[in-house]
Amino acid sequence: MDTVRVDICYRPLRIAWAVQSGDRDAFRRAVRLTHTLWGGRFNPIVLVDRLAEAKQIVELFRADMVVAVGDAPEVKEFPQRFPHLIDPFFPPSLFVKDMSRRTWARVLDMHNAFYHWRNTPEWRAIDEMGVRRFVWEPDDPLADTFLLHYGAYPDAADIGINYSDLLLQATLAIDCKIDKTLPIPLDPLDRPSFGRLTREGLNRHYSVRAGWDHAGFFVGEVGNIDDLICFWNLRAADIDLQFFDPAHAGRYALIKPEYERRTLARLAHLGDHRRNIAVWSRGDVQSAAQHFAGQPLSLGAVSGPTFWSGGAVRPPMMIFGQASSLGVYGQERGKPKVSFALNDKPFSADSWFSTQHLVASVIVPNTDEDHTFSPPYVPEWNEFLARTMHFEYNKLRIEPERIGIIIDAADHASYVNGLPVGALVEKLFNSIGMQAKLSGGGLIARQLISRLGGVDGSRVFKIPGVRRLLKTYGPRAPFTKKSALHLIGQRDPDNPQARFDDHKKLYIEPRDFNTELTPPMVFEFLVSKGLFRIGAELTCSSCNIPSWIALDVLKQENICELCGTRFDGTRQLVRSNFTYRRTGVLGLEKNTQGAIPVVLAMQQLHINVASTLRGCIYASSYDLFLHAEPNEAYCEVDLLIIQPRTYPDKAQVLLGECKDEGGRIDEVDIAHLRFVADALPKDRFDPYVLLAKLAPFSVDEIALARSLNGPYERRVILLTARELEPYHLFERTNKELGLDLHGGSLEELAAITEQLYFK
Repeated sequence: MDTVRVDICYRPLRIAWAVQSGDRDAFRRAVRLTHTLWGGRFNPIVLVDRLAEAKQIVELFRADMVVAVGDAPEVKEFPQRFPHLIDPFFPPSLFVKDMSRRTWARVLDMHNAFYHWRNTPEWRAIDEMGVRRFVWEPDDPLADTFLLHYGAYPDAADIGINYSDLLLQATLAIDCKIDKTLPIPLDPLDRPSFGRLTREGLNRHYSVRAGWDHAGFFVGEVGNIDDLICFWNLRAADIDLQFFDPAHAGRYALIKPEYERRTLARLAHLGDHRRNIAVWSRGDVQSAAQHFAGQPLSLGAVSGPTFWSGGAVRPPMMIFGQASSLGVYGQERGKPKVSFALNDKPFSADSWFSTQHLVASVIVPNTDEDHTFSPPYVPEWNEFLARTMHFEYNKLRIEPERIGIIIDAADHASYVNGLPVGALVEKLFNSIGMQAKLSGGGLIARQLISRLGGVDGSRVFKIPGVRRLLKTYGPRAPFTKKSALHLIGQRDPDNPQARFDDHKKLYIEPRDFNTELTPPMVFEFLVSKGLFRIGAELTCSSCNIPSWIALDVLKQENICELCGTRFDGTRQLVRSNFTYRRTGVLGLEKNTQGAIPVVLAMQQLHINVASTLRGCIYASSYDLFLHAEPNEAYCEVDLLIIQPRTYPDKAQVLLGECKDEGGRIDEVDIAHLRFVADALPKDRFDPYVLLAKLAPFSVDEIALARSLNGPYERRVILLTARELEPYHLFERTNKELGLDLHGGSLEELAAITEQLYFK
């Protein structure tokens, strides 16, 4: 069996706690619950009565599930607003009791952490520092900020598990009381607290680029729940912050200057602007900064309706650890399947914790061009992807550049199936109210790509003579090898600039390095790949009508395919040479239904653009039907490329219209492409439109193409034979125009198109 390396990152489930702004008890319960979970520090809290902001936070934190805390109907109904974040548990509860009255946690919790750490050097170091359970009086004005900073566990009677006892079994934790009449002591900076333990052992993963994460102070009011939740969510984004309320400045007399000193020391090795202490605030950040005068500051204003969707803060992917596993390829229901072991677990995998769940985030290399293990990041497709790529519909989460599989701590192995490209294309168009069906041209293109060994095998069509050969002889017209070599190697009278000599260094298959490509090599390649069949044309002795007979069935005595008479063709065979005919791979029509420019454009983009990124997805020629009119095709998309990108950049979708020589792009083509491009969800995809033509564009076509761009939007790409025939896109263009163009991405191609055609 074939094997492949599977990259695995283990991470906690990220839970978004949903509370109502007026329910302070629910807010406190959510904070206590999240401190029982390993990684709970990174779970955001959302206010259901701030719907727009709540949706932004759930999206920003890439939550795996939403848990309602509170009894209000709005709170209980809130998780239903995210049907793609399917509860992975049945029954839906974080803690369940079995028949023996024992309570089990459903998410990887601090019990697992204590058990895993108990004999490790890391835990001994923490234990030697002296774990503290910080306690305070309920009427302390700063009580809620202490709960956020230092953490606390729910009552054992409330959830069925006594986490305080579990901690005492793992370490000699002692209580440290915070007096409401005195300044906050320095112990919280020196001693590990419950709040610190929940993030212990977790580190950032590079797959999510960091946003603004400057450490410093959050200035707010201790009695304002909006400030408290904002502070919590900033820290949940792995930003190191200390809460500061100017109305209680005296309480911070000790901890404020010491925290400043330690923060500056920790940031000293960073660049100039990152060495500043940050001041964050929901209010007037300039006024807040006055409490930290005398030093350079970085100011973070947490305000406005789009702050959480603006990209300033970007919560990282926090992982317990990484592992590599040897995946084994197989087949299941016609799809590639990769099975792999869950190795090197950085948590306890004892069967005692088999009810506890976390995420195995994996990268699996793609196996072929008809399936992908790298779907674009569209969380709304979680269930579709789970049913297609896994088994349990609620146990898969799509992640930026990765696939998250929800496992239990005792699982030893898992698997993932390849996603059929056709199913992905259908899902993409179905999401915008259209049904996609592979067109006749798409079938031909797929057959061509398959016969040629993949998209890159289509480079043989760069040679103008090959395209001329295919157009000259239809599927029932026999021709000689001499005629084929003449067409391949000679100049085209209609296009005298196209020469075979331009492609003598082109590699269509392996050959000696110092050997130039010749027309016989090209023709042999085409015949060997099944685009042409070898045979002989023999005349029936009865009806005197010539028939072409393939070499596979050719004999000295043959049967006329027209009249059915058996005749002896020995003498004709002695006198004649073999002839060739085009196979059905290229279709029954002489023009091959436009498949050649489609696969040629696909090949050129594959080499010059898509090959620089992992997981690019290609599809060719789909008929699109509106759901409202399912019996009549609305339009055809000749070429589709889906290119996942590094988060937070959205996946790119390229919609292509490809024309052969003599074809024309008209207003209808443009209108259809504009409709489809505009319909794609803007929060998930960046659409581009490709117009490819094996001839120069007319003035009218250029004007129509330009209309696809907007005032602040460049999305149209124009390519002709000048760009499609060379190995490098702009090799011939640069030579002709004296330019130095390089296009390695769709953005660059759109910018070059504007430079060449629209300015």
